[in-house]
Amino acid sequence: MRFRFLWIGRTQDPCFSGLEEKYRLRLKRFFRTEIVWIQEQSKRDEHQLLGQLAKEAALIESKLNPGTFLVALDPAGVECSSEELASFLQRILNQGIPEITFVVGGFQGIPERIKNLADFKLSLSKLTLPHELGRIVILEQVYRAVSILRGLPYHK
Repeated sequence: MRFRFLWIGRTQDPCFSGLEEKYRLRLKRFFRTEIVWIQEQSKRDEHQLLGQLAKEAALIESKLNPGTFLVALDPAGVECSSEELASFLQRILNQGIPEITFVVGGFQGIPERIKNLADFKLSLSKLTLPHELGRIVILEQVYRAVSILRGLPYHK
């Protein structure tokens, strides 16, 4: 099993990027884990928003591996507890799926085309989170879920 995390745009805040690396390294002890950055399109022209999202969608699609289980982080997705996320990941592991890819959008969110490709849409919260914070939350929650599956005390 491998976990991939696709971010639209690089994490700018060094505090956030440090936390990303912390949880990536924790996860890496149990599963191959990779973070892939997709170039974020320019924020300058609102009239070009659809074109920018289409470019981001094409870049994301080019980074998806065949056979990956695609999870799009979407406010309209399913909310679940840490234990429910652990059960969800266990079901995917039991199916023999070799890879799970989590996509976190940039300032414009995830393109609709990618949401439609997703095998599952996951909501981290009903609250609106900055995308850089959402990245840390999904990394930490996947690590917490793995801890639950491994019977580690971290999740308590």
